[in-house]
Amino acid sequence: MNMMKKKVGRPRILERQNIIDIAFNEYWEKGIFNVSISKIAKLANVSRPGIYKEFGDEDNLKVEVLNKYLRLSADPCHKNYFDYKNYPNHLFNHFDAIINDGNKNLTEDPAYLNIKRPKKAIGCLMERTRLNSNLLGPKTKDLMKKYTQYRKKCFQEYIRNAQADKKIKKHLNPEFLSEYILALFNILQINRLNRLNKSKIEQILNLALSPILTK
Repeated sequence: MNMMKKKVGRPRILERQNIIDIAFNEYWEKGIFNVSISKIAKLANVSRPGIYKEFGDEDNLKVEVLNKYLRLSADPCHKNYFDYKNYPNHLFNHFDAIINDGNKNLTEDPAYLNIKRPKKAIGCLMERTRLNSNLLGPKTKDLMKKYTQYRKKCFQEYIRNAQADKKIKKHLNPEFLSEYILALFNILQINRLNRLNKSKIEQILNLALSPILTK
């Protein structure tokens, strides 16, 4: 009786996850626009056609990687904007996380606390990607657009509570302030990438926040 031999090798699901994990580290360290498929293929020990066969195109791979980042880092942080009672300093801790590559006061979620951050990563992968979102593919661009809208809602909820707590000036429009806060995150990320001294970045942030805070 002839029996078919089972193919020996890494299960496909593990190979797919390995590619995502490698791209995750490379994108966060070097920027999502500065890493080629060839580089990822070499590190994952697979072929370029193999990556395209698995993900369809580079845009789909970037979506997978960013979804991993949102799940592990962004989601655990942003959900606490809706819990002002327990996280009254959440916005400031979030700014601090960009400046100092993380802040354990943002959340108790183990996904965030145990994230394996690449050694040379600077700031936030999402913020770094948002700096040049016009260069993204359609699926990745749509993901970032939707998450940015969600972030604005997070900020607006926090702002309203901070205004009620008399920490943020009440006459300021929460919708406008949410755009302002997004811009501040952009500025912080740019300054980090430009290797500006952290104390100077903090001084810039304090100056930018002074017109909206009550104290």
